[in-house]
Amino acid sequence: MLLSERGMSLVEPLVAMVVLSVSLLGSVGMLALAQDGIAGGARKLEAMALAESRLERLRAVPYQSLLKADLDGDGLVVGRLKVSGSEGYAVAGDGEYTARQTINGVLVTWTVRPDRPSLAHSRTATLTVTAAWSDQGGRHRTVRLGMRRANPVFSGGAV
Repeated sequence: MLLSERGMSLVEPLVAMVVLSVSLLGSVGMLALAQDGIAGGARKLEAMALAESRLERLRAVPYQSLLKADLDGDGLVVGRLKVSGSEGYAVAGDGEYTARQTINGVLVTWTVRPDRPSLAHSRTATLTVTAAWSDQGGRHRTVRLGMRRANPVFSGGAV
């Protein structure tokens, strides 16, 4: 019997199977990691879209209606604006108004802060929208958007 006609031993296919198994396990781990990244990105995209939508509603309503809870005029109250306070709601009556609404597990908070105690007598109002959620790892995530809005009928002098 010639050496070239011997064939292969059982060890060679076993080594090939071990190498293939290790590479497949690594691929499965990478797929799970990619899926977590895609799910986290989708959640962040949803939160960003909710925050942008709320900010656009605040931009679209008449200035004097900023403190109303029905931002789109459909008769449905989306959240109650309450007089809050700065520094962790410690000082009530400082002219800051806040409302909250939970949509699909995302807490959307919007704040209207006129530059004077009364919205009707203010020159501008600072609008802030925050969307907060927890990712799959339980970590708290937030997205914050803001803008300033001018009072179109302001006729006062300098502050």
